[in-house]
Amino acid sequence: MSADIPLQAFEALLHSPNVPTVCRALNMYQVAAAYTQLSGGNPLEPLAADVRQVALDILTHPPVEASADITAGFDHVSALNVLTTLAEPADLPLITTILETSPHEEVRAVAALAATTARRG
Repeated sequence: MSADIPLQAFEALLHSPNVPTVCRALNMYQVAAAYTQLSGGNPLEPLAADVRQVALDILTHPPVEASADITAGFDHVSALNVLTTLAEPADLPLITTILETSPHEEVRAVAALAATTARRG
C-alpha cells in the first residue's frame, strides 16, 4: 500500500464541502501534531501549509450556527486550535480580530492561544 493513501484521504476530508468533516480533519491534524512528542513525527506534516490555509479561510467567514452535527462556532474553534500549532506572524491580525469580536467564549480562549503562537513565529 502506498504511503500517500493516508495523506490523500486526509486531504479529501480537509477539502470536503461539509463543514463538520473539515473540522474533523483539522482536529485530526492537531491530534497528530500532539502525538509528535511521543511518536517522533506528525504523519500529516506534509500537508501543514494546506491545513493552515484551510484554517485561515474558515476564519474569514462568520462562525457556523449550531446544528445536529456541530455546535455554534465549532468551525472557528477547530481552525484556531490548529493555528495554536501552525500560526505565523502574518496570521495575527485575523486571529486578533476573532479574539476581539467573537461572541463565543471558547472561540476567544483558543484565539488567545493561537495569537501567542503567531507572536512567537
